[in-house]
Amino acid sequence: MENIGYLRQLIALADTGNFRKAGQKLGVSHSAVSQSIKRLEDSYGVPLFDRTRGKTVPTAFGERLIASARAAINEMDAASRDIALMEKFEGGRLVVGVDPSVSESLLSIPMARMMNRYPSLQFTVRICNRERWEKRLIQREIDVYFGLQPDREASELRYRKLILQPPGLMCHASHVLAEHDSIRMRDLANHTVIGGDVPDWFLWRILDAYPGEFDSLEALRGTFLTSQDFGLLRQLLLQTNTVAVLPEFVMRHELETGRVKRLTMENWPFDGGTISGVAAWLDERPLPPSAHRLISEVQKILDQSFRAPES
Repeated sequence: MENIGYLRQLIALADTGNFRKAGQKLGVSHSAVSQSIKRLEDSYGVPLFDRTRGKTVPTAFGERLIASARAAINEMDAASRDIALMEKFEGGRLVVGVDPSVSESLLSIPMARMMNRYPSLQFTVRICNRERWEKRLIQREIDVYFGLQPDREASELRYRKLILQPPGLMCHASHVLAEHDSIRMRDLANHTVIGGDVPDWFLWRILDAYPGEFDSLEALRGTFLTSQDFGLLRQLLLQTNTVAVLPEFVMRHELETGRVKRLTMENWPFDGGTISGVAAWLDERPLPPSAHRLISEVQKILDQSFRAPES
């Protein structure tokens, strides 16, 4: 692993431009950094840094080697983390990507259970938007993802289907529409509709339920004010004259206290139904045991939520 140490010192010198600062960053002496750089230069037979202008800057040769060194170090660090996750279930760090529309309802209880049972296991949770999460898996920035079913499945990924509760249609209790037992799609024409950013298939279900109401999928998407920030959407619903398509957990307290009211819409395609979600991970990368357990715990929560009450 000595060569890895050389590469780390190469990167540190490139980042700091100073042998002493590079040594301090890595906890070694500046002479050790100087010797490592000399060994690399002797090995490749070219100067890697220009030291003639009062500061240390990479040469063209150095820039090429530094770029490769960064990629190699990142891959080695990822491999070390993968081994730690696979070798010892209780340890390591699991990086979880999640769609904000399911983050609380899917992950809060499963993660709490695992954190209580395995206190040495560390989690990082990253909110991923609709267009970014697949790239994050492929680039190994996250280990596993939970969210809505994508419009198209990527060949590089593996998927496990999850059956989810659909979002609800709701408004503030003082809203004019709250007085109606049932509303129609045209009743929303003069109101701003807010919600999370959803896949195209979700909007197609609305289009199919209300033929003739919208000219195209783009026209329907354009009627929504969308955001990945559900805290913002919650405040907009409470403080403005909007109608929201949101997961009920976002407004659970306000629904229970009557501050927010569920709306019933004619032919609403999600009443009493379900929507499709996924757990996804990179096909070529072994899924660590902690990720398997998290998926299993998520499935338990879903099974309980759909289980019919005993009579």
